[in-house]
Amino acid sequence: MTRFNNYIKKNLNKIISIFIILSPILDVLVSISINVFHHNINIGIIFRMFFMLFIYYTSVIIYHKKKNLIYIFLCMIYLIVYLIVQYDNTIIGNLHGFMRTFYFPIVLLGFYSIKDKIKIDNIVLIVTFLMYILLIFIPVVTHTGFNSYSVAKLGSTGWFNSTNEISGIISILMPIITVWLLSKEKIGLKFVIAVISLFVISEVGTKTPILSLLIVITASIIFFIATCIKEKKYKVIIGLLIVLMTIGIVGKVLIPKTNFYKNIVIHAKYLKLDSPKDIFTNEYVFDHFIFSQRISFLEKTDNRYDKVKISKKLFGMGYINKNNKNYKEIEMDYYDIWYNHGIIGFILFFSVYIYVLVDIFKRLPKTLNYEKYMGYVSLFIILILSLFSGHIITTPSVSLFTIIILINLCKTKKYTQV
Repeated sequence: MTRFNNYIKKNLNKIISIFIILSPILDVLVSISINVFHHNINIGIIFRMFFMLFIYYTSVIIYHKKKNLIYIFLCMIYLIVYLIVQYDNTIIGNLHGFMRTFYFPIVLLGFYSIKDKIKIDNIVLIVTFLMYILLIFIPVVTHTGFNSYSVAKLGSTGWFNSTNEISGIISILMPIITVWLLSKEKIGLKFVIAVISLFVISEVGTKTPILSLLIVITASIIFFIATCIKEKKYKVIIGLLIVLMTIGIVGKVLIPKTNFYKNIVIHAKYLKLDSPKDIFTNEYVFDHFIFSQRISFLEKTDNRYDKVKISKKLFGMGYINKNNKNYKEIEMDYYDIWYNHGIIGFILFFSVYIYVLVDIFKRLPKTLNYEKYMGYVSLFIILILSLFSGHIITTPSVSLFTIIILINLCKTKKYTQV
């Protein structure tokens, strides 16, 4: 056993890195299982649960972070009461929902407790991002991919199953890949990768990657202009503005050809919009066009919440009803956790998350280089998308990347220059 533990100590970062890089392959296998063989056994969550056990074995047994067991004990007590409260519903479905959602805080705590032992280079995340991009790009050009939408709208998720999860992964990793793309080495290769990435982002057809791209571009412009002003490089600012104008002109020509733009047109025709002003003057249109009816689902869920017993208000309404059907999720992570797991579950979930976020902001350095700056942009995207599009901290496939980004930000020494 000592030899085994020493092996893990020596190869911990390599093992974690391999698991991260294998994530796209794992997601493809899950998708093929569901879409080709029509099996609902989620092998993805099985492997990710083994990874969670590995992290806790490492932190508790090897590095003696036994305080982690207190949180696990609290989660187990909560789970037992939560399942008892769901006695009139299907237990298996609600258990699966708990495991899927609480994967994030449990694994986050495991990582955080041994953060000084973990060093995951950005190149691991870059390689993983490129694998996701290629596993969408190849099936799109070969017409072998799966559709993003079942009806009306256009888009492809490549060989992946969940549009929202893949969009989330691409979105939160986008700032990290941008840093790499803007470095000076292998410019020709990076140009090709940038074009393919932009093609994939537009081909998926969802708003999430486009929103993230706009955030990354805006944040980058602010950073470079501020840096140039500070260093009095005014000619560089002029050059940057010329580049932006060129990108704007090219974008005006190419954007109407993308699935993202075509979906906006389809959606506008469906809602019978006469003017863009209608989006902001009509509540129904605003919800439908901007939030994909999430506000309506929020209101319906809140009405259901008002009618349940106090026990379900405290411990959650769960995911499956007594007819073995899934409740429609709001797809806004903070609200889904509140309603599905109640006041107690919400506090238990966010106690770890908020603790880590506070630590990150305590470590916010006085000055930032571009790489570290974009790490905080990734965090901003995580916080925004968790609210507006969901599937960021409530699905294991996406939340693993969220955890890696958070842990990397925790590595900054407090109040020091970078």
